[in-house]
Amino acid sequence: MNLISSLFGKIINRASTKKLFIFYTLFIILPMLLVDGMFVSSAYRYEKTAQEHLLENQANAIHYTFFNQVDQAAKLGNAIYTSMYVDNFLTKEYTSNLDFYNSRKSFFDNTLLQMVESQSGLTFTFYIDNDTITNGAEFQKIDQAYDMDWYKWMKKTDLNKGLVFGSRMTPEGNDQRKIYYYQRLNYYGKDPDNFVVITIDYSKCNNDIANLNYGNPAYICDDKRILLTNGKYSNVNKKYSLKAGLNPSYVDQVEVYGQTLYIEIVNNNKDIISVMRARWYQFLLLAVVNIILPFFVAGIIYAAYQAKLKEQENVMAKKNAELLALHSQINPHFLFNALESIRMHALIKQENETSEMVGHLAKLQRQYTEWSEDSITIEKEIEFVDSYLRLQKYRFGDRLSFEIDVADECKNLFIPKLSLVTFVENACVHGIESKIAPGWIFVRSYIDRDTLIMEVEDTGNGIDESIRLDLLNKMRSSSISTLKDSGRVGIVNACLRLKMISDDEVLFDLDSEVGTGTLVQICIPVKYVKSRGNRVVKSIVGR
Repeated sequence: MNLISSLFGKIINRASTKKLFIFYTLFIILPMLLVDGMFVSSAYRYEKTAQEHLLENQANAIHYTFFNQVDQAAKLGNAIYTSMYVDNFLTKEYTSNLDFYNSRKSFFDNTLLQMVESQSGLTFTFYIDNDTITNGAEFQKIDQAYDMDWYKWMKKTDLNKGLVFGSRMTPEGNDQRKIYYYQRLNYYGKDPDNFVVITIDYSKCNNDIANLNYGNPAYICDDKRILLTNGKYSNVNKKYSLKAGLNPSYVDQVEVYGQTLYIEIVNNNKDIISVMRARWYQFLLLAVVNIILPFFVAGIIYAAYQAKLKEQENVMAKKNAELLALHSQINPHFLFNALESIRMHALIKQENETSEMVGHLAKLQRQYTEWSEDSITIEKEIEFVDSYLRLQKYRFGDRLSFEIDVADECKNLFIPKLSLVTFVENACVHGIESKIAPGWIFVRSYIDRDTLIMEVEDTGNGIDESIRLDLLNKMRSSSISTLKDSGRVGIVNACLRLKMISDDEVLFDLDSEVGTGTLVQICIPVKYVKSRGNRVVKSIVGR
């Protein structure tokens, strides 16, 4: 039989383990992996979006920085274009070189162009279709422009103004990069081949882009060439590099003064590994959660399993107690009828004291054997206590006196049946019975700070400290297993049932002094005794 039970238990355990594994996989592992995947994907999308915003911001900063200088050149060109004073100076027929130089000096004194040039970093040159001028730094005859990049672009596009990225051979033989803004000067209806060309400082433009400190390589390009950059290819004394192979992550097309330009940004941190590294602390947290969460969930499952076991244990204890109660109820009517016959016989013979004691005994015996209810009011329990003490008074005579003090607010609270009587009985048997001198038993019940307090005190012989500690430990650790092994079954039984109705929140205290007496105190939160509970285990109170 034991072998069959063992095999059956193993089969159940295997089935339970399989179910637990399936549950753990479906409801813990798979959701956790799904959440991890969503987290990684979300982190990647977030990083990608952040990088896109960063690239866009970098492109906007480059656009503002460079084209702000271009706009300054355009505004200066437009001011010269609309100036009648400038137009008159350029179209005047000069009689001699001296006449031109004198007019030139007066021109700069009146226009403040040289001051504007020094403050803005822009330089300007006039190319004039006027044979009476003398070629110099700021003024050149138009034939000097025929081989220049800006003039070729103007002829090609037939645009009266525009932005041109070109180059000019230096005396040292270097092909130096130049940025030109040109403006045809024909505002006043004349159609001479007169131009003002404003040169933008190429090196300053490169430095301004580099000083933005975004970290990603950035380029301003046309269809084929890298025109400006914050990295390599920025040498002012070399020809423009071709942009083939840049592989930009962000491109912004800009139409500006006849040119189609592209702001191109190369992202250095676009791969997933870089994203992981940038978010290392989040993935570390995720890893920690992945390690801790299964243990946490397993702990919850284990706690639920233990709670279920405890519930089953309580049910089994209740069944066993009910069985014991049934055993004690074998033919109880015979006993009650016999006691009633004795009581009536005593009344007939006018033995009132005997009749009263038999009545108390019948009341107690009925309470011991009837378990239709798990719990009763304190008022009812006190009636049993009173009957029990009166019986003991009949036995001990003047050696026993007792006093019962129960506050009115306690009377309708519910406690396990016979729980208080058990402690009173213990006080009589172990406190008063072994004492020759008269003794007292005090039973008290009151409420203090939402806590029901019940006390049973005797003035008996008291107990040794070692016995007190052992008994107090049994009271506080009472369980089904200790109930089986304990010598004081009644006390442990009562404590166990009190723990069951209060979810183990009941507090027990035991104070005793040899030769003076013993005090038992029971404290239960009122919330657990306001109504008749269904958690109290039926059991036989033993002594």
